[in-house]
Amino acid sequence: NQSTCVLIHPHIIIRCAISPSLTMDAETSAASAASPATTEPVADAESPEDSGDDDATATATVAPPLATTASDNDATPSEYHPVVIVGGGIGGLVLALCLDRVYNSPSKTDPDVAKALPIHVYESTSAYKSDAGGAIGLYANGLRVLRDLSAPSGATPELLARVREAGCDYVYRRWMRHDGTEVAVAREDELLPDLDPGAGVGVGAGGGAAPPGLKDPEGERADRRPRGGSVRGVLTLPKRLSKLFVAKNNNGSNSDKSESVSTSSTLSTPDSTPREETDATAETSEDIKTTESTAALEEQPKPTVETELLSLGIRRWKYQQVLYEACLQAGIHIHFGKRLHRATTVVKPGSKDPLTCLHFKDGTTVETSLLVGADGINSKVRSYVTNPTPEEDHGEEKEFVPEYTGVTCLMGSANVPRIRGICFPSSATTKCHACYYPTRIPSPGAEATENPNDDREDHEQVFQIYFPSPIERPDTWRTLTPEEAKEECRDLAKRLREDGWHEQFLAPLESETLTGVLRVGLRSREALDCWHVGGNTPSTRGDDAVGEGAETTVGRAVLLGDAAHPPVPYIGQGAQMAMEDAGTLALLLKHFCPLIPTDNQSDESPIQIPDFSNFEKAMEVYESLRVTRTKTILGSSVQLGKTQQRRADSKLYNAWRELSIKAQVWAYGTLPVMRPGAAFDYKAKVEEVLAE
Repeated sequence: NQSTCVLIHPHIIIRCAISPSLTMDAETSAASAASPATTEPVADAESPEDSGDDDATATATVAPPLATTASDNDATPSEYHPVVIVGGGIGGLVLALCLDRVYNSPSKTDPDVAKALPIHVYESTSAYKSDAGGAIGLYANGLRVLRDLSAPSGATPELLARVREAGCDYVYRRWMRHDGTEVAVAREDELLPDLDPGAGVGVGAGGGAAPPGLKDPEGERADRRPRGGSVRGVLTLPKRLSKLFVAKNNNGSNSDKSESVSTSSTLSTPDSTPREETDATAETSEDIKTTESTAALEEQPKPTVETELLSLGIRRWKYQQVLYEACLQAGIHIHFGKRLHRATTVVKPGSKDPLTCLHFKDGTTVETSLLVGADGINSKVRSYVTNPTPEEDHGEEKEFVPEYTGVTCLMGSANVPRIRGICFPSSATTKCHACYYPTRIPSPGAEATENPNDDREDHEQVFQIYFPSPIERPDTWRTLTPEEAKEECRDLAKRLREDGWHEQFLAPLESETLTGVLRVGLRSREALDCWHVGGNTPSTRGDDAVGEGAETTVGRAVLLGDAAHPPVPYIGQGAQMAMEDAGTLALLLKHFCPLIPTDNQSDESPIQIPDFSNFEKAMEVYESLRVTRTKTILGSSVQLGKTQQRRADSKLYNAWRELSIKAQVWAYGTLPVMRPGAAFDYKAKVEEVLAE
């Protein structure tokens, strides 16, 4: 039961035996894996979507014969894991949970499948940090992924509830001028489809009360607007009038019968009711008829929405904390401090299944049958996917540098009350525009006061201010120190005040409660049409590996999130696209690459690995579903950003744009361009394609 260790030096070779007592057992490893929970997990401030998560202590669940293999390119042994995710941002953590859900969650028919596939996530940062990384919005299309992960039979049944608890519903969507004039207000539930489309017209999830001392007439007007907009209200008017007519006839018929009985009784009874009492009874009957008719109209079935999918704002670090804790709860291994340097292909002697070898900057290596790149816009995995054999290009590894868009964003948060909703103020005189939204409000049971400052600490709003900055200075794109944040925010507030910006937009910048201030330049690059490399190869490891797929010499890898389709943040769908990618990829891998036993099965460690014989087919469907979808949605974001910039160039265009927003919100309830993003159901789409 002894292992052998060989230490190699240019002049000395030492061989020694390692005592089994020094080997980490499963219990020790599991305890070590849970230890990072003592450090409050948070988002990486400098590259929130651009990181990979690792926990180097959590490797003991891998079957011993698979735990290490000798790398052809390294003197030291490499760990082996069937599936490795590089990037511990939102996309990477959600994918880890999705893979655990489809492969490892217990089922009534096959309970032994639980934890058959160990999942490892490698993160470049040393730890998640609290109060960092700005904030994001979560919309229905992304929340559907979390809802599926919250199924009672899964490992994380409370996930969606915990995310909603950590964030704050928007309730309203507001378009405003920089001087505080409201252009239009829409209810946020307009982004959700009706559960019963034929029910009629009514309000959705309801409005949100304004903080004490703040009036919200536009929000109240939005609450009174027919759901689906005035066009839908007009189109359904005949149907509603028909229901009203039927209700009135029914009430009138019942009333006539009652009156006939009453008259008959009066004529046949000697001591009948006096005339005055009869008149009073008739008036009362009319009142009842009117009341019942009104009630019949008001009580008609109203459209309802899935309130658990309503849009919300949440601090990025809080969201990442919830995901991280869910990963630990599910037994997923998170490795920190693992920044990927490059990926290469390793082909073992006698094996037809090439592996992908990850080379980290700390000198360690890991081998895997499938590498998933969720490592953001500066993805190293993307470099491998686009150029897996750099040695054929004279050893030169092509590095892709995203293009700077000329726009810089200053984001942060402050405890400043404001009218409820996500708000988009735009300047008609400069190219500055912004986004404000709540991430915390007082709890429903909190006692309100007349002074809006009394509960100031219970209000938290996030600001994201975009302004042109022609000079690219990536050395300044980072989380600012408290002193830097205070100075820069007050300087920006001064410039915006000179431009005529309303004080409600400047208050967070000048607040003493400023926190998590981040300066970042917006970069973009063309999305890829092919998100994977490596094809159909046998998935078993050994001399007798066989399979129907075509043989390849390139290790498998696939991309998701910013690594495949970097967004600009004007439509709020960047994180949602990554979550959709994760949910879709997990379902397709489960369908096309089911688990198969390894040659190293044991009762204590029933490790299985996916059968990658149909990997190429899985990737064909994955790309057919995701490439067009992401290009369409994120293309809309690019166009919206250009529109915001153009509004300052032309007063005529700005006036037309405001009129267009007003008309669309009045007619349709919200901007129609927002609906395709939120209404998408990734799981239904996958099932539809697989059925075909």
